[in-house]
Amino acid sequence: MVQQNSEPQEQTFGSYLLFERKQAGLTLRDLAKVSGLAASTLSRWENDKVAPSRADVIKVDRGLKADGRILAHWELATSIGFPPWMKNVSRLEEAAKLIELISPHLIPGLLQSPRYARAVLREGLHPGTPEEISRLVALRCGRYKHLRNRNNPRITAVFPLTALTCLPCSVRGEQVAHLLSLAGNEEVSIHLVPEETTLLGVVSMLIMFHLADGGKAAVSDHVDGATLYEDKRSYDRLHGLVKHALGSALPPTQSLKVLKGIQ
Repeated sequence: MVQQNSEPQEQTFGSYLLFERKQAGLTLRDLAKVSGLAASTLSRWENDKVAPSRADVIKVDRGLKADGRILAHWELATSIGFPPWMKNVSRLEEAAKLIELISPHLIPGLLQSPRYARAVLREGLHPGTPEEISRLVALRCGRYKHLRNRNNPRITAVFPLTALTCLPCSVRGEQVAHLLSLAGNEEVSIHLVPEETTLLGVVSMLIMFHLADGGKAAVSDHVDGATLYEDKRSYDRLHGLVKHALGSALPPTQSLKVLKGIQ
């Protein structure tokens, strides 16, 4: 009688992969053959010495005929502990294929025009000198151009119409013109929240990153800095807020008509 291996209590990805391989009755060489990966590579994964990519995890999942179980454990394991470089919002932007920006009050920073960015910094009582503020404005307003040249992510932005109508005419005019120019790029989708609608549940800037390797991350931008949500359940809850925000906002075609009307 074959004794079944008990599932590991320590839910690292490596220990779970080892468990699944033994359950399938395969050696490392066997798994290497059916997955198309090197046995030495698989051994390093099982000992948690190297973290695999999503694409390679899919190969192992298919090789073991695990029906997505191994991929699901990899997603859980990687969501609980992003590597240090991924805790940097700029790095997340550069690794993303889609960025969802949900803002309850302001135009998201990636889409701000110079006058708008300067007004935000001024109202936020930034302590920098005028030269420092000018440098920050230039960095903020040049960020999306940098991303277009680097990884060209799709951008979905949801923000209230009041983020524009509350501004002085000169600032509003420049910002609206900037948004219309961005909307001419098929990669940018703008959704305006009407003045009579409130994004309940979204109390600060929420950024959802869909990464090129299939991973996901969520960041909430507060006054004193950004908070990265590494727990998968938190991500799922926050993504529910994104769906709700999109449902409360105007579709892109109507949003562009509104923008042109207040230009």
